Amino acid sequence: MSDTTTIGILGGYGAVGSAVARRLHQSTAASLLVAGRDLGRAENLVRSLGTGSALAEPVAVDLADPSALDRFAARCDLLVNCAGPSYRILDTVARAALRNGTDYVDAAGDDPTFLHLSSGGGVHEWRAAGRIALLSAGALPGLSGLLPRHLANIVGQATRLDAYLGGVAPLTPAAAGDVLLSRGPEHGTPGASWRDSTVRERSIAPRRHLSLAAFPRPVDAFPFLSTEALRLARALQIGQVNWYTAFGGDRLPEQLALSWALQATDTADLVNAAAEDVQRHGTWYGQEFHLWDADDAEAPAAVLSLTCDDSYELSGFMAAATTNAVLAGEIPAGVHFAADVLKPTKIFQALSADRAAKISLHEPVAQPQQS
Repeated sequence: MSDTTTIGILGGYGAVGSAVARRLHQSTAASLLVAGRDLGRAENLVRSLGTGSALAEPVAVDLADPSALDRFAARCDLLVNCAGPSYRILDTVARAALRNGTDYVDAAGDDPTFLHLSSGGGVHEWRAAGRIALLSAGALPGLSGLLPRHLANIVGQATRLDAYLGGVAPLTPAAAGDVLLSRGPEHGTPGASWRDSTVRERSIAPRRHLSLAAFPRPVDAFPFLSTEALRLARALQIGQVNWYTAFGGDRLPEQLALSWALQATDTADLVNAAAEDVQRHGTWYGQEFHLWDADDAEAPAAVLSLTCDDSYELSGFMAAATTNAVLAGEIPAGVHFAADVLKPTKIFQALSADRAAKISLHEPVAQPQQS
């Protein structure tokens, strides 16, 4: 793409979209369209950008208006979708991008969106049009699938991966909506692990009061074998994967279990529960990966730890880095998950130099201890 590229950021004044807009405003010479339903908020975000390489324009776009969405997509060479809840939007924005000859990056998107795009030969349509759709270009899933790949590049053939992902963070209504909707086999399997090319249900138990380098205080880790973890296991040919969601507070997991049991759709209780945890424990987020290269090794061959104050800023880093990879011509046409096609070591190096997080590699260590 040329320097005259126009990048549209839908949901551009939200928690993730504003982080993407700030980064692209500084790092590209493209024109930015900061879009959403509330023109006033878009205007405020544009005013806050200050000086930078890119020109920025606020735009009012309502996802419920297909004509308005098409007009917006037609102005873009690349459309970055940061609107939510993503599990309700699904492929709506992506299909508008394809109709208007626009490349597409989704900070979320995940498997439900991929399934919708794949139906009826949809993947072939993107390749035939020479257009790119990149899904799951956020912190989780996305970066969580890239960092273990970088670790595997260092270690070599991996035999086992343990992953711990989470912390304490406020939830926006859109993010809470995605959390409520992230149930079912298209998202993952609670309590399951990966063993010798098979999903083993109810095979591992929660781990309480774990002390890990990625988190400033002990966390409770609940096994959830996500679809991203499955793709990673198959891609790296790992025999054993234990994938955990880590909670640094009590209120959010309690409310989440209740909301799921009641099949609740109102996000307010979940947003309030997350806010209570933040009030008690502060805001922090982490990802930690332990990778073994021998079945009989007591300690992992390498450990990668990431910690940050703001998970939305981390998703903004990932979505912007994905956008830059498209601009650089690094991605083939078609529909992809970002972690499957981005360059893991390049992303690791960029993140290591970025303010979004602190990231480090550790020497072999013993298993985390439970208190």
